[in-house]
Amino acid sequence: MILLVAYDLTTPNDTPANYELIISAIKSKFNSWCRIEQSVWLVDSGVNAVAARDILRAFMHDKDVLFVAPILGAWAGRYLGDDRTNWLNGRQF
Repeated sequence: MILLVAYDLTTPNDTPANYELIISAIKSKFNSWCRIEQSVWLVDSGVNAVAARDILRAFMHDKDVLFVAPILGAWAGRYLGDDRTNWLNGRQF
C-alpha cells in the first residue's frame, strides 16, 4: 500500500534535530520511500494509514501535525525529476 505522509513540526520542536528524527523514522520504518517535498513523503508500506500514523507519532511531539492517507489510482505530477518519477512508476496504486 502506498501512503502519503505529510507533517509539520511546531515550535519549539521544529529544529533540524527533530526533523532528522522524523526523516530517519520514515526511512527506517517503511519498506521503500520517496520524498516528494520538504515534509511530504510517499511510503510503500505493509500497514494501513492508522498503523503508519501510530509508528511515526512515536518520533514526534504532542503538538506536531501529521497526516497519513492511502494513495489509490492514477497519479500526476510536474517537474518531479527522474528519481521520484522512477519511484512512482515502479509502484502499483
